[in-house]
Amino acid sequence: MLNEPLKINYHSHTKRCGHAEGEDEEYVLSAIENGYRIYGFSDHIMLPGFPQLGMRGNYELQAQNYYDSVKQLKAKYQKQIELHLGWEAEWYGDLFADYYHDLLAKNTVEYMILGQHCFLDRGHFVFYGNMFDKQEAIRKYASDLIAGMRSGNFIYVAHPDTYMIWYGKWDDVAKEVARDIINAAKETGTILEINMGPSRWGKKTDEYDFRVAYPNEEFWDLVSEAGIPCIIGVDNHRPYELKQSPYDWVRRFAKRHGLTPLDHLELPFKVR
Repeated sequence: MLNEPLKINYHSHTKRCGHAEGEDEEYVLSAIENGYRIYGFSDHIMLPGFPQLGMRGNYELQAQNYYDSVKQLKAKYQKQIELHLGWEAEWYGDLFADYYHDLLAKNTVEYMILGQHCFLDRGHFVFYGNMFDKQEAIRKYASDLIAGMRSGNFIYVAHPDTYMIWYGKWDDVAKEVARDIINAAKETGTILEINMGPSRWGKKTDEYDFRVAYPNEEFWDLVSEAGIPCIIGVDNHRPYELKQSPYDWVRRFAKRHGLTPLDHLELPFKVR
């Protein structure tokens, strides 16, 4: 079958984040229809007292609804697909450390993936790409990401090379940051994700390939050299993307770099 969808996906979103579309059940039905055997909900984490319009849902108003909805769907479709409940979260140091730990320790969610998009500065969210000094930005991104890996709360890192979308060049600093991230992944036993997000809007270079900021070819050469385990994340924000995404392309990408993506995660994740 041409462009056959994957069988697993642990990186997905819901409309609660403010930049996705569709009802939770529509995602599940699309996953079933397209042959997925495992599907994980991992919307952008909602933070008590820290709403972020257009990026994450409101904790006080929507978090319990998220939990209840996914658990109900898990029970309803248990004979057709294996569903899991998680979050994609940034690491903000000690500020939310206890909250993250308790989410896992109390089995509120089964797993969390580390997706570093922004940091907090005096109570305000700042996207790394908006920093003026881009070298400082990617070094801060790497430092925060590595601290998150070392926290023991995350089963894998989503789009570890996302910094290439706003840094934009593979120079000595980009390579230094990549090696720091990869060494930390090896040290902590953290899986790295080949993220499919940009491949859905990347510029097509020929019949089979795309020009994308990430996954970055040079970054993943280093991952392959280091022998770090990897997984593919669809990072879908709409139900139809579970069918209409370049799956053959991402398979070729992995093969080209000598990577064998994992076919499942051991859940629930045990917080360290």
